[in-house]
Amino acid sequence: MKRWQKIILAILVVLAAAIYWLLYDNRPGSAAAPLDIVELRKVANAVAGQKPTSIAVERVADGKLPATLLVAGAGLGESHQGVHSFRIDWPDRHFILDTGMDKKAADAMGVYALDEAAQVRVTAALNTADAILVTHEHLDHIGGVLTTTDWPKVQSRAQITKEQFDHPELTAPVEWPKGSRTSFKPVDYQGMRSVAPGVVAIKAASHTPGSQLLFVQLADGREYLFTGDIASMDRNWRETRARSRLIGEVIIDEDRPAVFRWLNAFKALHDASPAITMVPTHDADAIERLIKSKAISRGFGEKPAANPG
Repeated sequence: MKRWQKIILAILVVLAAAIYWLLYDNRPGSAAAPLDIVELRKVANAVAGQKPTSIAVERVADGKLPATLLVAGAGLGESHQGVHSFRIDWPDRHFILDTGMDKKAADAMGVYALDEAAQVRVTAALNTADAILVTHEHLDHIGGVLTTTDWPKVQSRAQITKEQFDHPELTAPVEWPKGSRTSFKPVDYQGMRSVAPGVVAIKAASHTPGSQLLFVQLADGREYLFTGDIASMDRNWRETRARSRLIGEVIIDEDRPAVFRWLNAFKALHDASPAITMVPTHDADAIERLIKSKAISRGFGEKPAANPG
């Protein structure tokens, strides 16, 4: 083989190795984060009172990306992405989980086409919510609450955690409302906390320092785990596949070993309790399946009757 041929071959080998490492490598560890259904149910029932009766979802933006970017090794076919906001309903009140984003944020991300009418409905729900939570501090989850024009009214109900508060750089280009960084009091907790009867927040630093999960047990006994962007796609937890290193390590700089510990925990939890509905935040097709099965209702219009389906 001639020298120039060896050089070309070496370059191709290096390129192939780089592409594999960035887009396909998926070497999970065997360790799992602590996530026990008995303990979750114990905390969910620690506070007496009416549990939520239903869950609704708004898709505020749509986009498509090569599948392997968000599920390492999934190939270059398109995957349908959505930015979702969830409303957890009681007969007389509601909570919001994840708050959508405005057009400025959607344009900055460069992936999503914003449904402005859907975001208007989310904003209206934020303004009347009893509590507002976010799975983490990226702008497509926390952005909607930070850009609401009713921040003085909303801030007392925004249960943003200390870790989410401590990383405002992750919301860029969305900024906190002027003056709010000195007046806002974040929620500080360790492990798990009871948010309300049937609702449990779980700290899960990994995708971001402020990542958290939400476990919801409805009044009729149905149970849900909102996995945030630790498992933004259904295949992440089902196949224990993290997002690609290109996204997870080069662009986002997430804690990849911690992500795998939580993915292992999600898989083990579902294997032990298969009736739990796992809710991946960006998987538009998975959310559609949940709507079709009536596990979740579509849209923040009139609240559905309790215990649908």
